[in-house]
Parts: sequence; C-alpha cells; structure tokens
Amino acid sequence: MALVLGSVVLGARTVQAAGATTGVWAVAGPVGAGSTLTAAQLRVVQVSLDAATGAAYVPAREAPAAGWVALRGLSAGELLPRSAVTPAVDLVDRAVSLPMEGALPDGVRTGALADVWVAWPADTGVSVGASVTGPATGPATASAQPRPEELARAVEVVTVRQRSSALAGSAGADVEVLVPEGVLPPLLRALAVDAEVVLVPVPGSEGATS
Repeated sequence: MALVLGSVVLGARTVQAAGATTGVWAVAGPVGAGSTLTAAQLRVVQVSLDAATGAAYVPAREAPAAGWVALRGLSAGELLPRSAVTPAVDLVDRAVSLPMEGALPDGVRTGALADVWVAWPADTGVSVGASVTGPATGPATASAQPRPEELARAVEVVTVRQRSSALAGSAGADVEVLVPEGVLPPLLRALAVDAEVVLVPVPGSEGATS
C-alpha cells in the first residue's frame, strides 16, 4: 500500500456513533496524478476528526468542483485532501505519454514518483547541463556517445499502459507522467529525435495500489 503523508486513510478513525462524526469526501479507488475526478470516484464517509485536522479535507457539504484534477496519486479509501486537488484551469503541470521499450524499472507505477532522464544522441546539437526545469541549450559537444541529462525530478506517474507484441523483445509500455510546463519543450524534442528517455523511480515512492 502506498505511504501517503499527511492524509487519513478510510478506516483509521471511522466511527459509528451518531453525532460524533462529520461527512467528508473519500476516494473510492486509486486515482493517478493528473486524472480528472468524477462523481463515481468519490463517496461520502463519516469520520471523527478534530477541527484542525478536518479543515485539511474536503467536507461533504461542499459539492465536488467540476474539473477537479488530482495533483498526486490518491489511494483507495483515502480522505480527499484540499491540497491534493485543483481546478483544471489552475493546473500548471502537463501530462505527456512516454513510449518505453522493454521492462519497466521496479517502482514505475501509477501514483509513483520518478526522475526523467534523457540520453541525447551525439548528433542532436543539444548540450548537457541545462536546468531541470527548462530546455537544454548551448553548443553541441564532440562526444560520439549519447549524453545523459536529467530533465525533471520527482514527477508523478499518471498511468502505465502495458503493450505487447508477437515479436520477441518488442514488449513495452506507454507511461504518462505529469511534468512542469517548462520541461515540455526539451522532453518533446527528445522524443522527436528518438533520444532514449529513462524513468528512474524515486526511492520510497510506491504509488497507488488497487
């Protein structure tokens, strides 16, 4: 089960006594970062929370806002934190699908965090050493080897779609990640020049489980 800091998982303090509970929204099933929440993914539960703790969660008296987007992975049964959702119009991160070949590293799953690295082909004219939040710029190097560069740190994995083929060794997955808007130009450039994109799982980030 994913470790979710600062959240309350359904069942931790759920009580039955009338008058001792308050209604809050909870997530019915795992939700990936960047996913739009629907009414079917939410339910009202009665829990016993003090005023300070309860203020961090969305109460049942507030109707779910249209177009709420999850800012991080949410586990089944988790109470819905105000800090974990935002209207789509306020979202500054963008989802992009990365075609990955072969087996994925352990830990790359929905809701997990991963660093995004790219190995630039030697003839792309893109240099190593650019900011992790912006496009790589500068003169090309003379190295004939692919040049690694970290484009983003601790991005959330939205979805993992496994794909397979009858051809041996051609299996892989399409991994959708949520990246800062400034990372899009170099990341899309990497895909355009067929640079190898690698996801490195962040230790301790297990993602949402079903």
